[in-house]
This record gives sequence, structure tokens and C-alpha cells, in this order.
Amino acid sequence: MGAAGTVCVGFDGDWGMGSIGGPPGYLERLAPSIMNGKKRHDQQITLFLILTGILASGTGVLARQAEPERLLTTAVSESSFQLALKLKLPPRGAPGKRRTGAATRDSCPELANKNEPLTALVPGTNLGLTVAERPTFWFYVPYPPTNRLSVEFLLRDKEDNEVYRETLPLLETPGIISVRFPETTPPLEIQKLYSWRFSVICNPTNRAEDVFVNGKVERVPLAPALKSQLAAATPRERIALYAENGLWFDTLTHLTELYRTHPKDEALKVDWADLWQGVGLEYIRSKPLVPCCTP
Repeated sequence: MGAAGTVCVGFDGDWGMGSIGGPPGYLERLAPSIMNGKKRHDQQITLFLILTGILASGTGVLARQAEPERLLTTAVSESSFQLALKLKLPPRGAPGKRRTGAATRDSCPELANKNEPLTALVPGTNLGLTVAERPTFWFYVPYPPTNRLSVEFLLRDKEDNEVYRETLPLLETPGIISVRFPETTPPLEIQKLYSWRFSVICNPTNRAEDVFVNGKVERVPLAPALKSQLAAATPRERIALYAENGLWFDTLTHLTELYRTHPKDEALKVDWADLWQGVGLEYIRSKPLVPCCTP
């Protein structure tokens, strides 16, 4: 018991387990204050436990917040992170043209959209690098197959010797087509510049009326470090590696084949759009991939 006018409250480690002393009538007047204090203390303990639980699981919360927003929706890559497609083109170009003019020759079908003509799917430099022995070439053909048109692909070396020539029918255009070399074709020599020309034969009796695009391709050696990285990479990581090393034909072919087999993959859709925006061919992103032209 304390002096008159004071209150002594002793606790044994739990609320309600102690002794209270004071002048007569203090106990009745003090009871509500004690209960209010107990309630506040309970609330403090509850808040402390909640905060402790959050802090204890903070790593998981922060990890969920740090996850990238765009994840692969299919098992294309073992990595869950969005791979930025950073295309680094060589600081040089070559003569050629990747798009035909807006005007259409009299013997060729009229274009549905003159702003989307026959287009070689190459950078604006007209030069593409590759490490492939027999790279795949890609083109957007705007003409329908109703006129029974044919296309011709011609490849020449630096000395203007013909390396490969093939004439093939258009099947399901308009759309994006590919031209692949047969295995019987000699591989491209390393660090040797080749010229290619892709023509739509509008009038077989007058080849001067062909609509065509042309450019250059060079096969470069595969660096040992890059070879090791490619061997350990997932399919999407390989595309990013090809892009970072300026290998246009390899980037485009691997991305196209992956996009063809996973058309609903949101991350690949972004990569596909970014690639065409990066080389100034935004209209290509919406064009279908159609069968043609394997000899």
C-alpha cells in the first residue's frame, strides 16, 4: 500500500494477476482506467505481432513486388525474366534496296497498300551478318497468288560468280516467306561478301519488268565465347545473344521460328514488334507467316 492519494499497482506478468492498493473507493474508480489500459496494451501486442509477421515474410513480399510484369506464358525459356532484344548492327552498309518503289509495273498485280510493297526483311543498311553456313532469307510479298506469279532468288559471290539460283511459285501470299538453301548448296565462306537478289517475275517473257529487292550478306566466324554462351542458353536467350552480336539473319530466323511455334506468347509478341520497330519496318509485325519457298 502506498501513501494516501497514491496507487500502487503490482503485476505478476499478466493482466489481472497482481495487487492494487489505495484509499477507499479508489479501486472502483480505477477499474475502468485499468481495463482501458489493458485494452490498449492488447492492441499494441496485436499490432506488434502483425508487424513481426510482415517483417518475417518481407523477403517474399519484396520478391513478389520485384518480379517483372511480363513473364513468358509458355515454356519457351527457363528464365522468367523479360529478355530485352537489343539489336546491335555493324557500323557499315552495302548498296542495294530493301523495298520496291510505290509504283507498280503494268504487268504486276496492283498493290492493296502502296506503302507496303515487296520488302526484304533486312536492316536499312542492306547488309546482314550471319554465322550460319546456309542462312535463311526472309521477304514480305504483297501480291496474291491468283496471277500464278513466281519468284526468283539469286546469290552471287564477290567476283560475281553465281552461287545459287532458284525459281519458285508463290503459294499463299500476301505474307512473309522464307528462302532456304538446300543442303547440296556449298556453304558460304567466312568473311566473304555475297550479293543476293529476290525478284517477283511479273512477266516471264520480259524479265525487265521484274519487281525486285537486293542486298548483301556476309558470314562471320563464330567466336568461341559466343559459341559457349549459345550452347548454355535457352531458345530466347540465344535470340538475344544473336541480336547483341549484330547477327541479323540468325536473330530473325530463330525469332521467327520461335514466334511461329508460340504465336500466343506475350513476351515473344513484344520481341517481334520491337525487332521491326528497330529497323523501321513496323508494318511487318502484323503480316502472316506463309509457306514458301523451299526447293
